[in-house]
Amino acid sequence: MNVTLPAVVSGAVTWWSGLYSDHHAVSVTVRFLHLAALVVGGGTALVVDRHVLGAARRIDASARQAALALAGRSHRIVVPALAIMALTGVLMAAADLETYLPSRLFWTKMAFVALLVTNGALLVGAERAAAAGANERVWVRLRVASAASAALWLTTLLAGTWLTVGA
Repeated sequence: MNVTLPAVVSGAVTWWSGLYSDHHAVSVTVRFLHLAALVVGGGTALVVDRHVLGAARRIDASARQAALALAGRSHRIVVPALAIMALTGVLMAAADLETYLPSRLFWTKMAFVALLVTNGALLVGAERAAAAGANERVWVRLRVASAASAALWLTTLLAGTWLTVGA
């Protein structure tokens, strides 16, 4: 696939692609940061999702409040991790646009990432509604969003893993 980019972008992508492919330390560092952010951010999200799912099944107000507090604190970890994953993902894709831009698997992964971020926004909204003392319906919404979060983190990981063995 021949991608036509503005000259300044094309020059930057060509420079980055050369740096990434010619300097092992650069490519290893970018991949490490991507995976470290995934482990830290995704791991945190999965732990919180597990707590929220457990608390949502209970009527115990203290368990629910504890799960909401944990969820609220998790955003300080998950959001920066997502930002690091986005930056390093762009860098990895820019290093080999000829492979990634035409790849259906790449765009499938990007769709999962978009769903993950959208679900994250819905999850935050449900958390806020639950913290405000909303009714049981909000906890059902929170449980569905938490289950979707866990599934999307793992599905996105699967797509990314698959992508590394054959875009």
